[in-house]
Amino acid sequence: MQPRSHLTLSRTTQEHGRIFQKKSSRKAKDQQLPVKNENAGRGADRIGASHFFETSRVVETGLFLLFTALVVIICFLGQKSKGPQVILGHPAASRIVAEFAFQQSSKVLLEEQKHAVRAQVPPVFQRTFEPYDEFRANINELNTSIAKTLIDHEAEGDEAVAAELEATAKSFIETTGLKISPKRITQFTNQTNPRERSVLTNDALNVLKSLYEDGIYSNLNTDGKSPQVTMIQLIDEEGRYNLPSSRSYDDALVALRVRLDALSANRTTARALFDIFRAGLHPNLLYSASGTNRAIERAISEIEPPVIEYKEGDTLVEPGSIITELDIECLKTYRKVEREHRGNSLIFNGLFLERVTLTLILLVAVMIFVKRGLRNFHKRNRAIAITAVSILLNLLIIRLIMEIGDIALLNNRPSLGMLPYIAPYALAPMIVAVLVGTAPAVITALIIAVLFGIIQGNSVEFLLIAFLSGVVGSFISANIRKRAMLVRAGLMAGIASAMTGALLGLLGNLSIGLVGQQAIIALIVGVLSGVLAVGLLPIFEQAFQITTEITLLELTDFNHPLLRRMQMEAPGTYHHSLMVANLSENAAAAIGASPLLCRVCCLFHDIGKLVKPEYFAENQKDGINPHNEKNPSMSALVIKAHVKEGVEIARKHKLPRVIIDVIRQHHGTGLIHFFYHQAQQEQNKQTKLPFPEKTGKIKESKKVDESTYRYDGPRPAFKESAIIFFADGVEAASRSLKKVTQPAIEELIDSMFKSRIADGQLDECPLTFKELHEIRSSFTYTLLNMLHSRVEYPKEINEKQAKADSKKSPQDNEPSPSGNKQPV
Repeated sequence: MQPRSHLTLSRTTQEHGRIFQKKSSRKAKDQQLPVKNENAGRGADRIGASHFFETSRVVETGLFLLFTALVVIICFLGQKSKGPQVILGHPAASRIVAEFAFQQSSKVLLEEQKHAVRAQVPPVFQRTFEPYDEFRANINELNTSIAKTLIDHEAEGDEAVAAELEATAKSFIETTGLKISPKRITQFTNQTNPRERSVLTNDALNVLKSLYEDGIYSNLNTDGKSPQVTMIQLIDEEGRYNLPSSRSYDDALVALRVRLDALSANRTTARALFDIFRAGLHPNLLYSASGTNRAIERAISEIEPPVIEYKEGDTLVEPGSIITELDIECLKTYRKVEREHRGNSLIFNGLFLERVTLTLILLVAVMIFVKRGLRNFHKRNRAIAITAVSILLNLLIIRLIMEIGDIALLNNRPSLGMLPYIAPYALAPMIVAVLVGTAPAVITALIIAVLFGIIQGNSVEFLLIAFLSGVVGSFISANIRKRAMLVRAGLMAGIASAMTGALLGLLGNLSIGLVGQQAIIALIVGVLSGVLAVGLLPIFEQAFQITTEITLLELTDFNHPLLRRMQMEAPGTYHHSLMVANLSENAAAAIGASPLLCRVCCLFHDIGKLVKPEYFAENQKDGINPHNEKNPSMSALVIKAHVKEGVEIARKHKLPRVIIDVIRQHHGTGLIHFFYHQAQQEQNKQTKLPFPEKTGKIKESKKVDESTYRYDGPRPAFKESAIIFFADGVEAASRSLKKVTQPAIEELIDSMFKSRIADGQLDECPLTFKELHEIRSSFTYTLLNMLHSRVEYPKEINEKQAKADSKKSPQDNEPSPSGNKQPV
């Protein structure tokens, strides 16, 4: 229920009972420390500002009002009523009834009538005389060639003339390309004299011209089927419809044969004349595209747009009826008239006010539930801000997809029906599940689902699809430790959306093909939602100073530059950090805190020692101690500096805020006892008089300023920080134990806990007595296992014992006068 950050990982006093708050002890300590460190003051100011942001009712109310306003603006401002969801070619899910009377000027019916007119208007043909003029010129040329041949070869005899006539006929046919037999030309020439031939030719040309004037069109029925009625419009050169005697090509051949037979009494001559002149008969009525279009346009212009009148209470769409283009046009007109009745105002219209009311009811109910049902969550304004921003971002993406889709798919009704499945409903729930928790993520899914259902015209189907998709994505995204798992969560959310949509689609009698398309789109959008969540997660972490378990797990990589540097430059500190991590991790698991957070913070809590590693005992070699050359105050300053230097290194390497806070708090405002006592001893030595027996007294010693030997703080402010605070001291002190036994470890831990509690180091931390007891037990168990001893193998024991007996003197068997040894 809480954000996974250092500011919200601790529970409140109401959950765990009485907290350590030693006010009198705190007051006494404040009296001992009259001078506050400037950094500690800034830290206190920052903590106070954060506390105000986290718990202020003013901030809470302001966030709620701002969130409500933004939700209304993003979701509903300027949105038009869409009405029930209908898909072209699929059955209607419910009955749609007109709430008022309206008229529909149907473009669909108008297009149907235009289509019928286009089919009914016959094609337009235009007459041409080019084939006749060309054939007449060829016939005149043939007559001239025949006359010239007869004149030139008349004296050579009949055979020579016949041969030349045949040659002339062949040459004519080859030149003109007319389909005439040379024998027919020779036959016609031999059977007629020049005068008769000229008369017959002219009369035949007149017959042919009359046929061309009537008009000849190509045969429209040449496939052997039964004759069909053919209607055409015929126009002359001036565009007038005055060609009533036009005939088809076959009819024109018959007319030509009949009329040519009437020109000659000799059937052979008439037959030869027909065979010659049939080559000049061609269709001269050509299709006129422009004329046909003018005829169609003229016919269409006479159509009156159909108008359909609907009365109040009329059924526009019957349930189960197949949706047609006419139905969609009717609903579109109905929604347009409905918007006109409601007015053009963006705010003061019935639809907008209705949706604002529903939204207010939803958000107020959610706020009451958060305040009453999730008592700890509503006090975390940072978590509410993360949830609100996630919801607003998700709604903005959905609105943009809906608006762009409506514009892009305006003329594609089938694709427009797919548009609601493109919305990424599970994006915000997955982000909130990772950053805040599962319960807030479910609330997020509910808010987005209800708002999306309202956007889709109060659609319960899309509300269910969006809610189930968001819930599945939320539960799978909870407690993930790899960013790639978000893509898997998105895929599972897509599967939930696809299955829900498919079930509702099949119940609504949608086709299998459409249901399959919707399922595929839902799966793709689910995966894309996971990918988008992976990209947005670091932005949210940076913007809200939240550290997720994903980021923490990435920081446990021992190849991190700081950890690698610590292994090389400060191996003792690195080993100390690992031991503290083991202690803290087990203790955090025992009290229900975050083990992973403890481990990561422990690995980096002493990175400040990288600046001067040789000044810390765990890194000193060959007995060289730089502190021997410095006075206690300078040594204490160097020791304290590792906290400040650690903060600077952490910021330079962009470590999360929670790690920086642990670095600052892992010593609290504790006293550096060793150098403090050393300073007191030196002060006492300096204040003793050289001849006390003469003066009979000793000068009163000056008190050492304790603030010089205290860390700058602040004190631990959350559970994980307090665990690390104790684990750091316990691990270091355990190195001085002469003998590792459970009573010795328990005594060490109890004395350290008591002294630090008495020093007021837990005054700002919400740890309970029960949790402190569990932490002590965990430390004891872990230390006993960490500091265990091993039994020597028998062979090694015998060899070592023999060597020892040969070297030691009798005095070595005697006990030391002091009975004690100096600890390492």
